[in-house]
Amino acid sequence: MIFWKQIRMYFRWGVLLLMVNNGVQAWTYHYSKDKLEWNMARQWCRQHYTDLVAIQNQEEVRYLNRELPKISSYYWIGLRKIGDKWTWVDSMKPLTAEAASWATGEPNDQGTNEDCVEIYVKRDKDSGKWNDDKCSKAKAALCYKASCFERSCSKHAECVENIGSYTCKCDPGFTGARCEAVDCGLVTNPEQGFVECRHVHGDFRFNSSCNFHCAHGYKLQGSKHLHCLSTGKWDSKPPKCHVIECPPITTRTSGWNITCLHPLHTNSYNSTCVFSCEEGFELRGSHTTLCDHTGQWIHNTPNCTAVTCDQLLTPGNAHMKCTDPHGKFSFRSSCNVTCEEGYTLRGENTLTCLKNGSWSAETPTCEVVKCSDLNSAPYGSMRCTDPLEKYAYGSICRFECDVGFLLTGSNQTLCNSQGKWTHSLPVCQAVQCGPLSIHSTDVRRNCTHPLSTNSYTSTCVFYCDEGFELIGSNKTQCDHRGQWSPKNPTCQAVTCDQLLTPGNADMKCTDPYGNFSFRSSCNVTCEEGYTLRGENTLTCLKNGSWSAETPTCEVVKCSDLNSAPYGSMRCTDPLEKYAYGSICRFECDIGFLLTGSNQTLCNSQGKWTHSLPVCQAVQCGPLSIHSTDVRRNCTHPLSTNSYTSTCVFYCDEGFELKGSNKTQCDHRGQWSPKIPTCQAVTCDQLVTPGNAHMKCTNPHGKFSFRSSCNVTCEEGYTLRGENTLTCLKTGSWSAETPMCEARQCPLLSSPENGWMNCSYPHSLFSYGSHCSLKCEIGHVLRGESNLSCTAAGTWSQTVPSCEVVQCESILLVPLQQSDSTPVPLMNCSHPRGNFSFGSQCVFSCPEGYRLNGTTDLICSATGLWTDLLPTCIIKDMPLGNALLVYSAIGAAASLGLLLIGGFVMLLVWKYSQGKHAQDYPLWNGTLNPVFEEN
Repeated sequence: MIFWKQIRMYFRWGVLLLMVNNGVQAWTYHYSKDKLEWNMARQWCRQHYTDLVAIQNQEEVRYLNRELPKISSYYWIGLRKIGDKWTWVDSMKPLTAEAASWATGEPNDQGTNEDCVEIYVKRDKDSGKWNDDKCSKAKAALCYKASCFERSCSKHAECVENIGSYTCKCDPGFTGARCEAVDCGLVTNPEQGFVECRHVHGDFRFNSSCNFHCAHGYKLQGSKHLHCLSTGKWDSKPPKCHVIECPPITTRTSGWNITCLHPLHTNSYNSTCVFSCEEGFELRGSHTTLCDHTGQWIHNTPNCTAVTCDQLLTPGNAHMKCTDPHGKFSFRSSCNVTCEEGYTLRGENTLTCLKNGSWSAETPTCEVVKCSDLNSAPYGSMRCTDPLEKYAYGSICRFECDVGFLLTGSNQTLCNSQGKWTHSLPVCQAVQCGPLSIHSTDVRRNCTHPLSTNSYTSTCVFYCDEGFELIGSNKTQCDHRGQWSPKNPTCQAVTCDQLLTPGNADMKCTDPYGNFSFRSSCNVTCEEGYTLRGENTLTCLKNGSWSAETPTCEVVKCSDLNSAPYGSMRCTDPLEKYAYGSICRFECDIGFLLTGSNQTLCNSQGKWTHSLPVCQAVQCGPLSIHSTDVRRNCTHPLSTNSYTSTCVFYCDEGFELKGSNKTQCDHRGQWSPKIPTCQAVTCDQLVTPGNAHMKCTNPHGKFSFRSSCNVTCEEGYTLRGENTLTCLKTGSWSAETPMCEARQCPLLSSPENGWMNCSYPHSLFSYGSHCSLKCEIGHVLRGESNLSCTAAGTWSQTVPSCEVVQCESILLVPLQQSDSTPVPLMNCSHPRGNFSFGSQCVFSCPEGYRLNGTTDLICSATGLWTDLLPTCIIKDMPLGNALLVYSAIGAAASLGLLLIGGFVMLLVWKYSQGKHAQDYPLWNGTLNPVFEEN
């Protein structure tokens, strides 16, 4: 009865463990009892396990829907919309089609921001399906704990989580149990070439790459690069190196020879050829050529061409006919030259191109036929047109007589092809004028005749008696038309320049021979207010000039005037400045008064009608100051308290003038501006510093000269700066405004294996700062988790520490029985201390025994071992007992009770052997089984 009661107790405990942790060393599922928002749910999963669950396929969906308990709020999973894509947040991989399990019509983003996903567990409709929902809603967190560790698989394999286990999936290009790189096979150097390879994962294995190169003069046939693919094959066949070939040598000309040497292959790399020509011809191009490594002959194929002579140009005024058996102007070419009409040949008329490339004679020329030289007739000119040369075949000469001469004979002649002129030279004779007739008896003359009497160029000069002048040209000449030109002149009396009546004057004249002519006389008189300057009588002389300069009438002037001191003068001068008729008006400057006449006039006698006036300064009354603290200093440029008198005001030290600092007596006899007053200097307004109190005294007004302010800080703050500020005479405070700074606590650092989250209302680790300390998974906090910086600048608690979680120590006690069944052999590793978080113990049995239970135990973050302690049993256990043990284990496994299988086996074995509970090996800790007594 006790046995089955104990069995029921362990059965209930195993079901609970299945819901929290399904399996050992494999992907396991976990869920929270509390309902949390999505972000808090993920934080809870990451703190206690690995992350929110990431579902890989439909089999996993069906398993979760079958094993998880039904709750009204359902479960959050690790799928969220990021950038319009549904993404698994643990790996940041997008959701694949084969893993998707959306409910009907989902996701529909109903409402707004439905970015998180829940799974319907044991729902009446769409059971096991997903729905998008608002992340702010509260649901249970569905977590997973990864079975894959960093060293679970090789570095070239991916650890794939399965339900209750994991598998290692080799990366592409890797195979076998150890995921070794696939082998593509050995690559060797090609003939006449070499290969260079780079090996990433071993010689000629996956991702190896080879580059092929050929020797100089050879080219690659095939792919230059090989790459070892993930299939274990090279991406192409190895290439070969073939010798580079040049094209065959051909030519369009004949009469040439070629001799070639081919060391490798006909017309291939390093083949050489030599060229030569027949006699009488020459090689155009290189005598040799070589096939280079690019497959090109280094020189073009030459040609054998006939020797050429210099090109012949047809001489001027000639015709040339040539015969060219081997090309124009080449060996044996012959050319015949003939001259045009009017030209004679100088040189050989036939030229032949010789074998040495020179002509048999110099090129001839055709020279033009010439006539005798010509000279023009006396008093004539000649103009010749010479299309070829001067006085040569085709030249035409035309004759003209000079102006005043007439031509007798032909006016032109031509040079013919026989070198003769067609006409004799003409003669030029002078033109004749008639006798000269003069109709005026007072005109005198003198004539000259260079050619003959009264003929072309005969000239006569004319002149008059004293006091008279010639009207017309003073000479005449017989022109080329036979006319005297210009006409005969006459004599008239000499005239003087016309006189103009001077301004402001009258003039009267007498003229015996005409206006302003020889012996004319003029008299000048001035108007009132003007005086004559110069001679008053003028006479026209025989040379046509007046006996004196024209006089002028100058206006009468008065003496110069100056304005009165402190005054101004404006004059109106209708004639000249300060002259007859000028009027001057006087004004005093602003601030002065006029005494006397305000104007005067210049009369015809050159006198002013009035004396100059006087300007006297305007007077102000005595200056009255009503404020006793105002000081003054006055100046009086003109007289005491008169116009422009100025007073400057100032105040005692620490006070400043309110109003203008000076006043002046103005032009109206008033002091302006008003008298100022003195006020105390003010400093900038003080603002009470934060977390402080300030008290001030103000003898001359708030924040003014001699004001004093005292600053004190609130609790938890210290003063930085002077605590008393005084307003100085300069208007500045005696010191900068102080500050109340929060007291500093000593610097904190996160505990080892822990982390810290702080808030700072003022500054880092100052008064009012609060810090919350937590430990990493597998560690517990020793001390207070929350610390505050007090007003005294000390922390409210001592800094806590994070101590590693301890599991109960494993103590193996041998069975107290006659057969002395051995205890398992144990080998433990303790990365953080004996039997602490992360410690792992591996068990084995001596020869002849086998292990009953798990092979290894791990100390978890909760301080519990991942399984029960195994035992050693004899390999040849009776069949009936063994069947009973395996039946019990199988039943437990089928219900998800793998964690208690060991206990069931021990209990069955105990009762099958008739032993008592005290004979069992004991756990020295909380996992030691406890049995109830009846």
